[in-house]
Amino acid sequence: MSLHDSSGAGRPRTTRRALIAGSAAVLVAAGTTVALTVGHPAARHDVATGSKAARLTSSSCSGPAGAAYVATAGYQAFDAIDTANCEYIQNYNVGDPQVPGFSGDYDYSSEDEAVAIHGDTLYFADTGDDMVSIINAATLNPNNFNPTETDINVGINPDDVAVSPDGSQLWVADTGPQTGPGSPTDIKVISLATDTVTATVPLPSAPAEIAFSPSGGTAYVTTAAGLWSFNTANDQVSGVIPGLGDPHGVVVSPDGATVYVTNTADGVVEVIDAATDRVTHTIPVGQLPWGEALSKDGGTLYVADPDSDGISVIDTTNNSVTTTIPLAGGPDVLALTPDGTQLWVTGITSAILTVFDTSDNSSVGSLNLGGFGPQSGAGLGPTGIVLTSTPTPTAPSTGS
Repeated sequence: MSLHDSSGAGRPRTTRRALIAGSAAVLVAAGTTVALTVGHPAARHDVATGSKAARLTSSSCSGPAGAAYVATAGYQAFDAIDTANCEYIQNYNVGDPQVPGFSGDYDYSSEDEAVAIHGDTLYFADTGDDMVSIINAATLNPNNFNPTETDINVGINPDDVAVSPDGSQLWVADTGPQTGPGSPTDIKVISLATDTVTATVPLPSAPAEIAFSPSGGTAYVTTAAGLWSFNTANDQVSGVIPGLGDPHGVVVSPDGATVYVTNTADGVVEVIDAATDRVTHTIPVGQLPWGEALSKDGGTLYVADPDSDGISVIDTTNNSVTTTIPLAGGPDVLALTPDGTQLWVTGITSAILTVFDTSDNSSVGSLNLGGFGPQSGAGLGPTGIVLTSTPTPTAPSTGS
C-alpha cells in the first residue's frame, strides 16, 4: 500500500499530466537544476518523434552500472534511470491499454502503486485497473514510451507485488476499496510460467507489503491486523503475529532467521524471530516508518520515516539506530544498488530521488522526477523503486 493510500478513507484519483487531443498525448517541460541535481527529464514524452525532446548530460553523480525503475503512481507510468550517471532515460506508460478501434489512443486509467523485478522482468501493481502489468525491461525502447506488456486481472486495488526468489510465483496484495470491515481483501498467487492466477488467499484486513524468505518457502504479509506468514508450497497460513501497530514494511534477513517490520503507529521497527514468530526487539525510529532496505549481508537496515523527513540507519547486530539521515520531501520508498554501495530514496511529496553513498551516508546526487523545478513533482507520487545491475536500454546517439 502506498503512503498516500494509507488512511483507508478511499483512494485519491490522479490525472495524467498530459493534453490528450484525439490520439495524441503531448507534454512539454523545461528542465531546471536544483542543488546536487544531475541528469533529469528536460521533457516527458515527445509524441511526434517518440522520444524525449531533449537529453541532458549527467553531472557529478556516478554509481555502479545498472538501472533504476521508479513507479510514479500519479503519472500512471514509470521512469527508467541509468544508475552509472543518474541520467534520466525515459518515462514509460504502464497499464494503459490501447482503446479498441482508436489507433494511438490509450486509456490512461492506471495507477502503478508498486514495482518488483526478477531478472529483466518488471512487475507492476496497477491499482487503477485492478491488474498486474508485466514488462520486459530488456526490450524497452526510449523512442517508444508505450512498451509491450502482459496484463493479468487480479483483485480489487492491488497495491503491492513480490516475486519469489526462484521467479516462479508473483504474489499480489489486493487491498480492496478500503470502505469498511467487509471490504474484499486477499492475496493473489500468480504462476509466472503461465501468467495465470493459481490461488486466492483471503485475508481479514488489507494487506500492505509482501516479502519472501530467502528460500522462498515462506511469504510474509503485513496487514492492518498484524503480520501473517504463509507456506508457499500450499498457500496456507503458517503463523500470525497480531497487532504490531498497523505494520507496513517487511524485509527478511539473508539467513531467513529474522523479519523486520515497520510499526507505523508507534514509530518503531519490530524485530521478529522467524522460528518462533515472536518479537525479540523493538527499535525506536522516526515518525510513520514506512519502507525498508536491508544490506546484502544483513548488517544494516535502512528505514524511511516520511513524517519526520528522515532515514533511520540501523545496525542489526545490536538493533540500534546509528544515525538518522535528514531528507525533506516525505521519503517513503528506498532501495540499495545490487553492489550495496548506494541507497536510492524517493520522496512521496517532493518527487525527488536522492542518492546516498552507503560508506558514509553522504548525498551524492538527486534527480527531480518532475523536471520543472522544485515543485514540479507535486502529484507524481513515486511509490516504488527497484534497482538492477543490468543497464536500461538507451537511445542511439544522434550526434547532436
